[in-house]
Amino acid sequence: MKVNNILWVLMIFFFFLPSLSMAQNEKIPELEAYFSALIVNDIEQSLDWYSGILGFEIHNKTVDKDRGFKLANLKRENNSLELIELDAAQDPKKAIPNYHKKTRLVGIFKFGYKTSHFDSWISHLQKNKVKWQGQVVTDPVSGKRMLIILDPDGNRVQLFEN
Repeated sequence: MKVNNILWVLMIFFFFLPSLSMAQNEKIPELEAYFSALIVNDIEQSLDWYSGILGFEIHNKTVDKDRGFKLANLKRENNSLELIELDAAQDPKKAIPNYHKKTRLVGIFKFGYKTSHFDSWISHLQKNKVKWQGQVVTDPVSGKRMLIILDPDGNRVQLFEN
């Protein structure tokens, strides 16, 4: 009887356990950021802001009146951004009764960029009268500064000191 128990234990040890550990050691495949997309109220105003304030280049623009959209693809270094104006889009400020500036919607909260030229960015943003949310904050652990700015639709863009 004891020999059978030992055989079962050995069988489990040599055949079953290695398959469990292999499954736990599988690597998640590599993934690289490709693009982000925003629905905007006024594509021309957003194009001016993202190109003039953040330095994105406009690669192409599409207008499809029959399908009710305008679309533009922008790029800056390794960052691609798609702006979309939809006839059927709803602005939360108009669609939600008693909308308050502290209201938060499920979805993307903000996106961020890091820079080694933080002071130059501060000057650039001030010169161009970009709306800020709050003020420059210094992270107590890293000592690095950060700031949140708002695009024309109130989307949060955070700049981090590198």
